[in-house]
Amino acid sequence: MKYLFGFLLILLLLTGVSKAEAGLSLETAIRLAQEHSYIVKASRSDSAAAVYDYRSAAAQRVPTLSLSGSSFFLSDIPKAQVGFKEIELGSKENYQADFKLSVPLYTGGRLSHRIRIQNEAKFFKSMTLEADKLSAAYLSRRAYLNLLLAQALVGSARASLDRLKIVRQDVQNLYQNGMADSVDILDAELAYQKELQLQAQNETMNKNASIVLAQQIGWPPNEMIAPSDTVPNPVLPDTVNLAVDSTALRRPELKAFDYHIQLADLSIGLNKAEYFPNISGFGGYSAGKPNRDFFNKTWNDNFNVGLTLSWDFNLGGKTGNNVRSAKQAAFSARMAKSQLTEALTTQAGTALENLKYAYQSFLLTGTQYEIARHQYRLAQEKERSGQFSVNRLLELEAGLTSTEQMYRASMINYYQAETEYLYAVGAPRIYGGF
Repeated sequence: MKYLFGFLLILLLLTGVSKAEAGLSLETAIRLAQEHSYIVKASRSDSAAAVYDYRSAAAQRVPTLSLSGSSFFLSDIPKAQVGFKEIELGSKENYQADFKLSVPLYTGGRLSHRIRIQNEAKFFKSMTLEADKLSAAYLSRRAYLNLLLAQALVGSARASLDRLKIVRQDVQNLYQNGMADSVDILDAELAYQKELQLQAQNETMNKNASIVLAQQIGWPPNEMIAPSDTVPNPVLPDTVNLAVDSTALRRPELKAFDYHIQLADLSIGLNKAEYFPNISGFGGYSAGKPNRDFFNKTWNDNFNVGLTLSWDFNLGGKTGNNVRSAKQAAFSARMAKSQLTEALTTQAGTALENLKYAYQSFLLTGTQYEIARHQYRLAQEKERSGQFSVNRLLELEAGLTSTEQMYRASMINYYQAETEYLYAVGAPRIYGGF
């Protein structure tokens, strides 16, 4: 039993370690964010409800069966004197059952327009769902990149601490050999302490970025996320030089507006249908006591068929005003789509320019980082030989740290800019990894 307990304890420890070391890829984070998003869940339910509404509207073409029944007792019924005989008109005990089958024959376009409206509403909700999924992918992608950026800054601060440890040790060696004074030792120690504070700040930023991403993917906020994807060197695509116009947009919001416009146009036809009558056919079966025969108190039945005509006339111009209102709503929907198209085209154009700038910034900061590394390495060698001041070396180390952070950030900033561009045009690649 003791060995079994020990084995289970080791197994739990190994399981905990593997869970802590398990990484999260960008593509997985986007998928989890879509699964966790309450907005996407609500939109998915709205889309399903629209499907049921369409089926309900289409079912109005199917004949309707109505069933009704009643039973009651009358304490007093009318009587009539026929000759020397008094006849009761009806029965004190009454039973009635009716079965009626009705089907619309002509509705002036009401029924067909309602079905088509619900069909367009179904597609509209479907595109709204796609728009919400795109938004969830965009937000989770940004959060993942922000976490990578925070971790890059942590790594840069750690590298700076390692360099400052070496500088501090070198200064102490120089001091012992009489080649440095106490001011140099204090300068090196002060730089090291400042970097410790910056390291703590970066660690806090890293934890905050992890909490934000955890909230979006539905993970516990106290569980640190370790991104498994490494950031590749940015490569500017060949299509980046192509001009952005409205034809390049694949945003589901624009497609949703197309269905919204169709809805508005169909509403015009639905309101115009009020000018025409409704004609429906029916057939029924009636059984009861006394039913149609008030003089015969026995059970009897009958069949009936016929047509029903209903035609409403509003003398105040209600239908005409409704038609004009629907036309204005359709025009408004078209203008709203034009405005959204213009705004998204502008957004995509600026996002493309920002992407180009981010790539140029990556190239420039990479060159600066290499220069700063080479410069610091040469200065360190001179400082050890007593040919370079400690203050100047610390300045170069601070510059190296700054350029390293800028270089690491420029790589993430490129993919942030790419994310903005992919979202602006609605590119499917936003759902994938790097």
